[in-house]
Parts: sequence; C-alpha cells; structure tokens
Amino acid sequence: MTKEKTKEIYNKILKFIYVFCGLFGFVAYVSYLIKLIFWPSNKLELIAAFLGIAVAGIPVFFRRFFEKKLPKKLFKVLESIFAYGMLFYFITFLCLSSFILGAGALQSDADELSEDCVFIVYGAGLKGDQPGVTLRKRLDKTVEYMEELPDSVCIVSGGQGPDEVLPEAEVMKNYLVEKGIAKERIFLEDKSRNTIQNIKNSYKIIEDEGLNGDCIVSISNAFHIPRIELIFSRLGIESEFVLAPDPNPYSMFSVLVREYMSYAKLLIFGTE
Repeated sequence: MTKEKTKEIYNKILKFIYVFCGLFGFVAYVSYLIKLIFWPSNKLELIAAFLGIAVAGIPVFFRRFFEKKLPKKLFKVLESIFAYGMLFYFITFLCLSSFILGAGALQSDADELSEDCVFIVYGAGLKGDQPGVTLRKRLDKTVEYMEELPDSVCIVSGGQGPDEVLPEAEVMKNYLVEKGIAKERIFLEDKSRNTIQNIKNSYKIIEDEGLNGDCIVSISNAFHIPRIELIFSRLGIESEFVLAPDPNPYSMFSVLVREYMSYAKLLIFGTE
C-alpha cells in the first residue's frame, strides 16, 4: 500500500471519528438540556449543557467553514485534537455507563444488615412540597428496609435547591412519617447541596448522636450508588448499599450524561 493510499484511509477514518463522536457528544448534551427543561436544576448544570452542545456541535456542523477559513496544517491539527478528544469521551462514557448499570452487585439484603444500622437516604428533586418520582423511589425502599429492621434509624439528607419550597430533608421526613416510620427514628440533615456534602454531614450526625457507625447503609437509585461508593472509599468510611429502582428508563441516557460530569468533577476536585 502506497503512502498516499495509507494517508487517504487514515483521513477517512479520522473524519468518521470526528463526525460520529462529535454527533454523539452533541446528542448527549441536547438530551441533558431537554431533561433540565422538564426538571430544572441549578444554573451551573444549565451552563454545562450549553457548553457541551457548543463544544461538540459547532466543530461538526461548521466543519466545512473551518476547513476553508483556517490554514490547512492548523485545521488538521485541530481536527485531530477534536476527533481524538471526542473519541476519548465516547469510550470513557461507554465504560462508565457499563460500570453504573452493573451496580446491582452492590445490593445488600435486609437479613445481611445489623438490626441497629443507620440508613442514609439521599435527596433528589421535589415536586412542590412532595418528593419527585426519583426521590419517592428512594424513600419507599427506605420504608421497606426500616420495617424489616425495627431498631434501625435513618438520616434524610438534602438541602433546599433554588427552585424548591422546602429543604429536601424536611419533605423526606414528612413522607416517611406518613408511611408509618416514627419521628424518633429519623434524623434531619438539611444543609447539603451535593453527594459529598450528603455523606460528610450525615457521618457527622452519626458521630455526634452516637449512632452505629459500623453499619452505615446508603439508599439511592442504582445509577447513583457507584459514585456514592467511590466517595465513601475516598473518605475511608465503610458503607453498605441498597438500590432503589431507577427513574423512567427513557431519561436514563441523560442521567448517565450528568453522572459522567459528576465523576469528572470528583476526579478533578476530589472530595473537598
């Protein structure tokens, strides 16, 4: 095979990677933006969605414009950087998604837990003064386990978002009480704004209240649990895990996009 032929094949492969992976990134962040429209979150996540769309979409949809306007050598360098950058995103996204979707192996059954274990229930979006679908699934699973372990207690953890009428923890406690869980078994942690704070603030309550720190059990959706496990590991704290059902499967792709950003943030900034 001649040098020119090899170069031609390489350029075709590079162009395919450029377009395919770029479009994948564009679709990923458009789906995330759509999720934010229906389930609003903070402004940083909205900015992240727009940036993702711009970074992935502009080079793909305006590729010909850049090719004509930029010097040939510079365009080739930038084309390669974008193509391999988006390929890295695509591959790592698939690997992380496989890791997250395999979270079922982390599940602990009630008969494997201590009678006086401490459940940490992680906050999620509200619908007015009621739990949203995702949060309700976590709370229903908490009720199920606490009924099986009558000496257990739980910490409901979640602060008040900018678009929420009450702290998530307060709504969570009200829901559990309505479901028959005694108030005395529920501890409130209503200052947290993210998962790392959920864990740190809840662990402080465990220490301050003299609760059983040898049996801490996190309850959240399956997509969230692997990240919780990673944070606990980074903090050097032992924890068991209980998986609540995931939300609507149609929103799972956008959930994985958000989780990818959360893992990247954890990798860069750690647990501080």
